[in-house]
Amino acid sequence: MLKKAPLAFVLLLVVGVISGARIEAWRDSGQMASLQEQIRQKDDKVSRYRVALGIDPASRGALVELNNEELYLKAESVVAKLRTFASKLDGTLAEIKKRVDSNKIDKKQAWQETMEAMKQVSQDLDKNLASEAYNVDNELRNRLDPKAISHVVRVPAIVSDEGVSIPITALSKGSGWDSFYIKALADEIEQMAKLLPTNGSTH
Repeated sequence: MLKKAPLAFVLLLVVGVISGARIEAWRDSGQMASLQEQIRQKDDKVSRYRVALGIDPASRGALVELNNEELYLKAESVVAKLRTFASKLDGTLAEIKKRVDSNKIDKKQAWQETMEAMKQVSQDLDKNLASEAYNVDNELRNRLDPKAISHVVRVPAIVSDEGVSIPITALSKGSGWDSFYIKALADEIEQMAKLLPTNGSTH
């Protein structure tokens, strides 16, 4: 085949050598490094957006990398999820009350079912969202001036001598009792998120 088309083979060889030389020169000129840096920056931006939009979990390290607008989006995503948990529990408790009112179950059974429902929601929250919610809450507190958030009603917390604050929901997570504060935690995060400065203004 090559014997029949020696000219084509030579041309391909020359083109290959020239292309290789150009690629080498491009790499040596720093353009390759510049391209790699652009790709890295785009990857970082995509990674931040994935955290902000709730696609990836919000670890402390990931949240620190977010700008205020992205943190606001992340907070709103967490708030929406918290309200979903609260709504689910409200619906279950309303159904239990309806059965009590219609004498289908007695108060003792209603109490047992209530505790079971609270525990189930609490464990689901602990497994799927609690850590992320606390990380967002802490990051908001780290960024905002204490005076600016002094009016925000927060979930009851225990504060150590060193100033470390541990919300009661974190101490009782998975037990069922923390489910009482799901709405309060959502309100707390939402109010703080709205105080984040974005482009020189607030939400």
